[in-house]
Amino acid sequence: MSTWDDTVFADENNVDFLVECDELDERDLVRALQDACTVALNHATPGDADHTTGLCAATVAAIWAGAPFTSAEVADDHPLIRSHIGACPDSFQEVALQVLDGHLDATGEDAPDGLETYVEALS
Repeated sequence: MSTWDDTVFADENNVDFLVECDELDERDLVRALQDACTVALNHATPGDADHTTGLCAATVAAIWAGAPFTSAEVADDHPLIRSHIGACPDSFQEVALQVLDGHLDATGEDAPDGLETYVEALS
């Protein structure tokens, strides 16, 4: 089973981001997640907080697009993770794919376990 989601959701910045997203209505939630991906893609450098948050948002998109996840406890704490499974908006899916695929390309053979599965779910 994949460990990508465990890695991403354990990051302290991402925990704070998910807590903030829990407070949003559906329209604002999708916008916030998509914006996080866009910022990561266009303005962040790997390793900084904005990039990490973008990876988190893109991971949520991949789960919504059908990627398996192992972080049941995190999903229980943040219902948004399960809230749109099977219904990821196309525009969000496209930018999320760019974020995760870029991270996969950048990490190459050192890519975290399961990242490729998340990229494939968005493809």
